[in-house]
Amino acid sequence: MTTTADTVDEWWSLAACQSADPELFFPISGAGPALGQVARAKAVCTACAVRLDCLGYALTSGPLQGVWGGLTEEERRLLRQREAKARLRASQRPAFPETAGRR
Repeated sequence: MTTTADTVDEWWSLAACQSADPELFFPISGAGPALGQVARAKAVCTACAVRLDCLGYALTSGPLQGVWGGLTEEERRLLRQREAKARLRASQRPAFPETAGRR
């Protein structure tokens, strides 16, 4: 089941991580034993009904530490970069691509 809740309080109350150890979602490093911790956190996120709401919150809130919406801080940073590049490419496309290049 997935949902799109209207408020942070609404989706947060439905989040699968509510019953998990909060420290699981905030690994100390990005290597060694922390990789297993990240994998376990992501497994909780995978089964979460409000994962997309959580991810959206993390993406719009700026740099947040930890796993949010199934992505690490680094993964969210890369996603933001890809989205920004896609928006830039889309803004640079001609209005009528089927006629571009014809003269």
